Amino acid sequence: MKTKILRTLILICTLLGSQGAVNAQDVGILDEVIAIVGEKIVLKSDLEKSYYQMKLQYPSYDGNLKCELFDQILTQKLLLYKAEVDSLVVGEERVNYELDRRMQYYAAQAGGEANLAKYLGMSLVEYKAQMRAKMTEEMMVQEAQNALIAELKVSPTEVRAFYEEIPKDSLPEFASEVEVAQLVVNPKPSEVAEEYARETAERLRKELIEGSRDFCLTASIYSDDQGSKKDCGSLGDFKRGQMVPEFEAAAFRLKKDSISKVVKSQFGYHIIQLIERKGEIANARHILIRPKVLQTDLEKTLAEMQEIKRLIDSDSITWCDAVTKYASDENSHANCGFFIDPNVGTTAIEITALESDVSLRVSKMSVGEVSTPHGVPQQDGSTAFRLLYLKSEAPPHIASIDQDYQKLAVYALEKKKQDTLNEWSQTFREDVYVWIDEKYLVCPDIDTWIKSN
Repeated sequence: MKTKILRTLILICTLLGSQGAVNAQDVGILDEVIAIVGEKIVLKSDLEKSYYQMKLQYPSYDGNLKCELFDQILTQKLLLYKAEVDSLVVGEERVNYELDRRMQYYAAQAGGEANLAKYLGMSLVEYKAQMRAKMTEEMMVQEAQNALIAELKVSPTEVRAFYEEIPKDSLPEFASEVEVAQLVVNPKPSEVAEEYARETAERLRKELIEGSRDFCLTASIYSDDQGSKKDCGSLGDFKRGQMVPEFEAAAFRLKKDSISKVVKSQFGYHIIQLIERKGEIANARHILIRPKVLQTDLEKTLAEMQEIKRLIDSDSITWCDAVTKYASDENSHANCGFFIDPNVGTTAIEITALESDVSLRVSKMSVGEVSTPHGVPQQDGSTAFRLLYLKSEAPPHIASIDQDYQKLAVYALEKKKQDTLNEWSQTFREDVYVWIDEKYLVCPDIDTWIKSN
C-alpha cells in the first residue's frame, strides 16, 4: 500500500510541477533563493523537489541530473519572464479545464477522488485553488515556448544531415519492430438480458423516488460501475463533452438533488442524481445497471470471430474491411486497427512497447498470420474477443536512414527545437538580470548565464 501511495505521489508531483504534493520539509530542504531571472526567483526547494522526484523515477540516470534540472528551471523562468514582457494571457477557462482534466486523471490513478484527497491532505477544491497560480504560470511558459518552436519543421535534407552527424559507433540500436493490428468485438447481451436490466433500473428508480431506498446504499449494492459504486456512485465534477451524450443531456437537465428517468447509453441503464451544478460544470452520482452477458452470448461471439478469421484467411475479405465491418471500437476503423507508436506516429512499433499479452502472442506468429480469437479482459470486468494480425516484422538493427527515416525525423526535429530554444535563451538573457548563487556555478555551462550579463 505504501508503494502505491508513493508512486501516486511521484506522479502528481512530477506532472503538476515543483509546487506539488511533496513539501520542502518532506525532503529535508532548508529553503533559500538560489537564482533570480528577471523578477522571477528560483528557490532551493524548486530544484531539490524536482531532483527528488526525478531521481526516484530514473535512479540509474548517469548524467548530472541536478545540474540539468537547474538549467531547465532557469530556462522556464526566462520563458515566463518573456511571456509577461509580451503580455501573453492564458484565459481562466483554459486554466480551469486543464486543472479539471489533470485532477480526473490523478484521481483515476489514485483509485478515486477520496483516495487522492487523502494523498494530498486536502480537498480537491482546495488543492486546485492552491495550484491555480502555478498552472497559469506553467501554461504561460508553454505559450511562450510554442511561439518560438511550435512551427518548426525539418526537411529531408536536415534529417539526413542529422543522421550523418551521428558517429557510426554511436548510432542508436532499435529493438525488434512489428506492424500489428487488432480486431476487437464486444459480446452483445441478448434481448432478454436487455429487458431485464431496463426493468431492474426502472424498479430501483421507482423505489428511490418513493423513498424506500437510499441512493448511496443502492449504488454500492447494485451499480455495475466498479469505479464509482464504492463512493456512493459519485462521478465528481464533469463538463459538457466529458460524458456520453445521453448521460450528459439528462444530467444537465436535472435540478439539484433530483433523480433522472432511466437513461440508456452504450454502457447500460443509468439512474442519475444531480448533486450540484455550477454553470457548465455538473457534479452527479449514478447507478449503472448493465445488461448481463451470458455464457451463450460469449460462445456466440467466439463463433462469429472464428468465422471472421476464416473469411480473412480465405481472402474473402481484407483485414481492413473486416475491422471496418465488425470491430466494436469505431475509432479503430480509420487505421485498420493497427497499433501506433505514440512517439513517432507510425504503425511500426517496438514489440516491447506492446501490452505483454499482445507481444507474447505476436512473438509466436508468422508475418501475414491472423491469430485465433481469444478473450481480452476489459476495464469494466467484461470480456471481449480479439484477433491479431501481424503485417510485418523487423529484427533488432542499427538505425539507418532508409529503414528508420520517420524516427530519425522525430529526433532531428526535437534537436532543432532544443537548439532553437538554446539560441533564443542565450540571446534573450543578455538583456535580462540574472543572479545565481555561486554554489551552483560549478554546474557545466551554468556560468554562461552570468557571463552573458
